[in-house]
Amino acid sequence: MASIERTVVVVGAGPAGSTAAREVAARGHEVLLLDRARFPRDKPCGGGVTIRAAALLPFDLTPVIERVIDGAMVRLRHGPDFTRDDGRPISYMTQRHRLDAFLVEKAQEASVEFADGERVRRVDRLPDGGYTVRTADREIHSRIVLGADGANGVVASTLGFEAPMESAVALEANIAFPDGVPPWIESRVALALAALPGGYGWVFPKGDHVNVGVGGWTHVVGPQLREALNQMCRAYGFAPESMTELRGHRLPMQRPGAPVTAGGAALVGDAAGLLDPLSGEGIHAAFVSGVAIAPAVDDYLANEVPSLAGYELAIQRELLPDLVASRQLMEVFHALPAPAVALMRRSDRFWQRLCRMLREEAGYDDLVRSRGPLGPAVLRSLAAGARLVNARRYPGR
Repeated sequence: MASIERTVVVVGAGPAGSTAAREVAARGHEVLLLDRARFPRDKPCGGGVTIRAAALLPFDLTPVIERVIDGAMVRLRHGPDFTRDDGRPISYMTQRHRLDAFLVEKAQEASVEFADGERVRRVDRLPDGGYTVRTADREIHSRIVLGADGANGVVASTLGFEAPMESAVALEANIAFPDGVPPWIESRVALALAALPGGYGWVFPKGDHVNVGVGGWTHVVGPQLREALNQMCRAYGFAPESMTELRGHRLPMQRPGAPVTAGGAALVGDAAGLLDPLSGEGIHAAFVSGVAIAPAVDDYLANEVPSLAGYELAIQRELLPDLVASRQLMEVFHALPAPAVALMRRSDRFWQRLCRMLREEAGYDDLVRSRGPLGPAVLRSLAAGARLVNARRYPGR
């Protein structure tokens, strides 16, 4: 078996892994980026990138953007729709096989070495603090290993990191429109909020197809997903038999404050469970964590710090408040979805705040604190009560 040495190995070439690899390489370090699949490859994902997330990148995503979203058609469960438009872009629609390949290209432009089609079997920590990354054909010795290989990834499992909680699951499919998507969905997303316990349904427009999906709490909705997806199709005028590329995927969510570093190893993106509990969106956190890891790697390789703990502190500072607030809002919303949807429908101010969250550097925590100094305490109290309501209503959760 061949043996090589690289300073930093990143396992997984999704948005978090390619961003981390590019940011570390841009600081002058040798980086090897590995992925088990041959690129371009697709991944189960709605493919939405918020303006806020895209702003974290030092380049334009235009080459892979298929639709620009500036509004939404919203319904409570399968009730009547209402439309809210903003007039300015709030999100971009792409496809993961295009986005991920593009992000890898940008990493390679920063001198990242990329090896696709190479599955990592295990990662071992060496007595000197370095790591051996073992694939089918070679051993790679490195000072740092970054896990960006998703839920139950090999880096986290073989190095003993705490597994993310399996909180939600989703099922999605594509419906082709070779002559263009229907006009009503060209620049909007369609959302069926609370269509399933702990989740929602969606229709996202792409260039020549729409992505339709449903998701919710794993132990409550699992057996219902396929029929719920069929119902989503019928509700929006699509024939269920026209669906192709049917795929399910887990939505891993980490316990707030769970460790994401150990020595010279760290987890980024979905591997760290950094998923928005309310929306199920993970690309923003993938970019944030991919950017945040680079300064910690820089300090560690300069022997200025004994570990990558600075990255963990950055995540606690930059992401944790939003994830905690999102989890609390998720509990409240699913205990009382009707008032929340009514507020979205009737309050221009509330809708504008939601759009600002998607477009600017303002998150859930900012939204909560905008209610005044008692906002966080009130939300904690409401979330605690809502959690009890949800537990009684959905005992399998």
